[in-house]
Amino acid sequence: MNTQERIKLYRKQKNLSQSQMASVIGISQAAYAKIESGVTESMTLVVATGIAKALGEDFNEVFEIEKDNKTIVSLKDEIEELKRRISEKDLLIKSISSQHKYTKDVLIAEVYLFHYNQLVKLREQLENCSNEKVRSTLTEEISRVQKMEKRKYKTYITTGVLEQSDIDDVYSRMSENYEGYLDDLKRFA
Repeated sequence: MNTQERIKLYRKQKNLSQSQMASVIGISQAAYAKIESGVTESMTLVVATGIAKALGEDFNEVFEIEKDNKTIVSLKDEIEELKRRISEKDLLIKSISSQHKYTKDVLIAEVYLFHYNQLVKLREQLENCSNEKVRSTLTEEISRVQKMEKRKYKTYITTGVLEQSDIDDVYSRMSENYEGYLDDLKRFA
């Protein structure tokens, strides 16, 4: 008796429908029917485990896995190798996430500093100016620079490069310790 026939036999003995099995496993009834009919020649470990669980049977019984020491040692070795590979991937994901966070910080800080420097110059000019027409022009220019900064961030947000929470987080850290924050960015650059 092959695996598909054994699964079908167990299912019928338990008086379960294909739909009930599929629901417990977390797949569609059509996908489950393909497993029983032999159309699906291989399945994931998650699906196989789900089948054994839905049937209330031992995994090794349903899939006729021999329990000799060689098989057990081999499976343990495979599990250890999978754990090692998962650990490596987790470390890589953590590293990429950290780099991504740093890149966002730098992007936000660059936009901020560019506009900040422009605003400082304009405000200095405004303080030292007595001509009302020039003061009015400088005030308009300050407003334009502030709007440009907001538009730049809004563009990054709408394109998915940044989220508002990223910007809020950076501004919060800059307001707490502006010089220390800039030193941290320079250290990674």
